[in-house]
Amino acid sequence: MTDSEDLRSVVGQIGANLRKDKSLVGDPTAVFMMGVLEAKINQHEYFLVASSGRTPEPWIKDKHLDGITYHPGKWTQVNPTLPANNQGWLTVRGEKVNLGDGIAGVTRPCSAVKLLVGLGKMGLKWQNVDYLRMSEMVYVGAGATDAGHMRTWHGQGATNSWTAHSCDACEARIPYLICDVPRNRFAD
Repeated sequence: MTDSEDLRSVVGQIGANLRKDKSLVGDPTAVFMMGVLEAKINQHEYFLVASSGRTPEPWIKDKHLDGITYHPGKWTQVNPTLPANNQGWLTVRGEKVNLGDGIAGVTRPCSAVKLLVGLGKMGLKWQNVDYLRMSEMVYVGAGATDAGHMRTWHGQGATNSWTAHSCDACEARIPYLICDVPRNRFAD
């Protein structure tokens, strides 16, 4: 999956909207990931938004999608409930898959994984895929002093900034969610 300048502008606008929203969390120490995904499948375009953690109530609300200039009004929030263990996951194609044993943080509700599972739950037919792109950003509240559970972000102080990589749990789960190779063909 690739990133794009357009997607970075979308996640940046959402981040700016979150910073302006004084009632966002009631917790200025909040730290979470937010992500956006765009896909063109069978000549239809899909634009999804997700934030990590907080199920069933996501950090990002519809009001935080205002001002997006890239495909304005087309962004949809996804916040799927993830399986409680490595059994019963859905790929982006909506096919059931079991994740490999021993994946640390398998139940962590990360934004990238929510985007992919959310796309899978749409039940799309995947005859023709033109593209699938994602971008993520870390949101760091103004009062956050410990963001140790996130990878180091670029930038200074308590601001939003681009992430360098997905977390270890995402890096372990994403191949299962985007691939149609049987689990026994994955190297553990």
